[in-house]
Amino acid sequence: MDELAFKQFLYEQIPITEKMKFEIIKFEPSIVKMLARLEPNFNHKCTAFAGSINSLMTLCGWGIVFANVKEFAPNSHIVIQRSNIEYLFPIKKDFVAECNLDNIHDIEKLQLTFKKFGRARIKLNVYFKEEKLLLSKFEGQYVVFR
Repeated sequence: MDELAFKQFLYEQIPITEKMKFEIIKFEPSIVKMLARLEPNFNHKCTAFAGSINSLMTLCGWGIVFANVKEFAPNSHIVIQRSNIEYLFPIKKDFVAECNLDNIHDIEKLQLTFKKFGRARIKLNVYFKEEKLLLSKFEGQYVVFR
């Protein structure tokens, strides 16, 4: 699945993503980058709405799990079990979430656990950066199950 197909998949399965104007910059098993336009995702201070930031970061992490799991369990389900987010600075323009799979062993462990028990968990970090400044960081635990 490429970036365009993943975007269409999200728009069909999670229709609010289209209204939020989420875009896919990169969709690979090792990295997912997603963009949200400030318009329509701003608050009364004309900065990015926290709910939109959280939604994009949650989906970015979900996307990297999806990119990997579809290879070994295409009919499985992926849900977020728990998350934590820190809003470090206001976001005043279009924003990009990035999730990198830094350790391939995490996916190998996920796959082995899933095959053995029919469910598995993985923790991922997602970041918003503007050049070198970290604006927001997110940690999510995702569960894959049959």
